[in-house]
Amino acid sequence: MVLEETLIICGQFDLPEVTRAFKEADIQVRTTQTIALESLVSAKGAIKDIRTLLEDEIERIEGFTDEDFTDEDFTDEDFTDEIDEDEDTESGDLYDSYLDVVDRVTEIITDFMEKHQPGDTLSLIDIKEWMSLPAETALEGEMSEDLLFDIESSMLYRYMAFIALNENGLINAEGEEVIVQKHMEPEDVVISLPAIVIEDIDPESLKEYGVLTEMTVITVPELRLEFGPEVVVEMDLGDVDDIIDDLGIDEDVYASFREAVSLKQVVVVRTMEILEERGTLALEEIVEAFGSSTMGDAEEGWSIVLDLTPEFVKRLLNDLKKIGMVRKRGSGFRVV
Repeated sequence: MVLEETLIICGQFDLPEVTRAFKEADIQVRTTQTIALESLVSAKGAIKDIRTLLEDEIERIEGFTDEDFTDEDFTDEDFTDEIDEDEDTESGDLYDSYLDVVDRVTEIITDFMEKHQPGDTLSLIDIKEWMSLPAETALEGEMSEDLLFDIESSMLYRYMAFIALNENGLINAEGEEVIVQKHMEPEDVVISLPAIVIEDIDPESLKEYGVLTEMTVITVPELRLEFGPEVVVEMDLGDVDDIIDDLGIDEDVYASFREAVSLKQVVVVRTMEILEERGTLALEEIVEAFGSSTMGDAEEGWSIVLDLTPEFVKRLLNDLKKIGMVRKRGSGFRVV
């Protein structure tokens, strides 16, 4: 059925809450829980190697200056090269920010090892407090966006540091306790950074600096929300917008679903207009009617052209027939 649509939610979700939200909005939905696979790509290497790589990339980018070119050397054909220079400058700024992340994580790892010796035992509560918002920064009242960003960044750096401590065998979680196992030079600690850090760097350079691109395949819960043709046709997207917002579902995930439903509703509206205006029509005549007309407002400066294949229109009409919106008489279709 071409009018069916499915919204797929990956990650943690509360099935009863999701079901209740759509039920309260009087939107029928069929739910199916499955397990999906996702890949997480990261850049992995010793702190000293990642730092050197980023510093050398910054130095390389900063080496491209206006002094390298003269007016005689610059032609219209070099305009693309100038754009590339601007992009390199932006990349240099990004590498500066990535380098700052490495430095911040290194500082946290160093501070942790200075305060905790091999054999020390920390409770999970101690670790959670260490990774959470420090009490002295828990200000009363509304926090500025800059302060909130700094706090969230600090917590992220501590989380990254904790992962590195664990993966390098410097700590070990046993039950409700975390035991410090050993120390090592902070610069030798292997850390993982998001793949975006290295996506524009030559793979050969990564090998040279000993930085590994690692892909981890993980399982994630998946919830499929399936909406039948009648539901899609009658769906109030404003109501669904509110449900998605209340449930905290990722807007990017919802966006493609919303667009698909909206386009199908546009096609259904135009189909019914054509049949209401022209009466009983054969499949070929309906396809021709789609191609020879537009929707929209010329005075407002926009229009919608429906370039649909005969096979799609055939399936569309069958869906509309099943939900009682059109009726087939002989070889033609008409509005019920």
